[in-house]
Order: sequence, then structure tokens, then C-alpha cells
Amino acid sequence: MYYIKKVSAILVTLALLLGIFSLPTSSYASTNEESNESLEPIDPNQVTYENNKNLSDEQVSDRFEEINSKYDLKEPFSAEDAEFIRAYASSPADSTDNNTSDSMFQTQSIKLNSGSQAFSKSTKAYGVGVSFTGRVYGDINAVNHSYRGKMTTKITSGSSKVKKIQNTVTNVAYGLLGNGGTYVGIVYNGSKSSSTTTNKKSWGMDETVKYGGVAVVYTYTNAYTRITTTTGSFNLYAF
Repeated sequence: MYYIKKVSAILVTLALLLGIFSLPTSSYASTNEESNESLEPIDPNQVTYENNKNLSDEQVSDRFEEINSKYDLKEPFSAEDAEFIRAYASSPADSTDNNTSDSMFQTQSIKLNSGSQAFSKSTKAYGVGVSFTGRVYGDINAVNHSYRGKMTTKITSGSSKVKKIQNTVTNVAYGLLGNGGTYVGIVYNGSKSSSTTTNKKSWGMDETVKYGGVAVVYTYTNAYTRITTTTGSFNLYAF
């Protein structure tokens, strides 16, 4: 696993942000259960809410999709959902190794660093067999960030039934909100897609998306292929 820590400039920027946002206690900040310290990443075995405990990889992905779909941009998370993000959308802050285990990117998350994760999935639905392989990338810096999806979808059987192949990379960035910077919320939610209706056997995509944000501290990146057939459609996710 390729992993690069980007510590100095980013931590200085975050320190400045926290210093700027750390205003005297207000009614807005005082009602929040969280504090700046509680926004630090935690291990999954440290969670306290039942909905965040003992989750399988599939359940983690489902929780991400649930959280990402129920909040608007810059809407503060509940304490339960903020705890989930801290536990499952971060890599250890004290790691300085360039190479890390796959578990650090199991949820395709990056905490103040650059990284990537490969995937290889296959399935069969509506009489069509599909192989979906590739790699997703993420890069968090002080202000300018990016994500990339490099993937290939191959139709392994039933190509005569295929009407459309669409590949997509998605990214959700979570940042600090509130007068004291004590809330976690979505600060960016985007995607990039590429599709074909003429090539019925394979389709590749390699797209990079850049975006800005001064308070991004966690991200979640995923990819999927959507196959439209003569009798129905289905998605196959990377993670």
C-alpha cells in the first residue's frame, strides 16, 4: 500500500484554522456534544454508539452511503454519525510509514495524506457477467485536494444484452463546521463519470477531479460501474 504523510504544512494550517475558529463559548458551540479534541480519529474498537460497533466491510459501506445521503452540505452531523466518520473514515494520525496495510484504506479514506487502493470485483445479473477492476486515489492538502478513479469494466458474458456501460468515481469530503470548529459535516460531495452505448464488451476510465476546501479532515472515495441491459440495470461497487 502506497501512503505518503503530508504533515507539516497541513497540520500548521489546521492549527491556524482551529486557532481562528476557537472563539469564546457561544450558545451555538456550548450545545454541541463534541469538542475539538473529540474530532481526532479513533479506532473502530473505541466507538460507543451501538450502530457503529462490530461492523463488517459491507455494513461500513452501507453506513457511509446512509450518512452521505441524509445530510446537506455543511449540515452538522449527529454525535453518532460524527463518531462513525472519526472511526471509519480516517487513517492513523501518528503513522509516518510510506507503506501501510490495506486496512488503512479499507474504507477508501485518507486523513491528511495521499494514498490509493486497488479493487477487483465481478458479478452476474440479468444474464450479463461483469468484471470491474482498477484503483482509486485521494490527495488531501492544506487547501487544494483531488481524487482520481482509474478503472475498467469488462463484459465477460451476455454482451448482446448490454445497452450501456457507465463508470463513476465518487468522493465525499468531511470538514470542520461551527463557530468553534467543533462540528463535523460534509463540505464537498462530487463525482465523475464516463459511459458508452456503442462498446458492449469493455469500457475504461481514468479521471481526476480537483476541488478546494480549507477545513477538509476526512474523505471517503468509492467507484462503481452501472450496467444497463435490455431487461434491467445494476451497479457493481469497488468497495
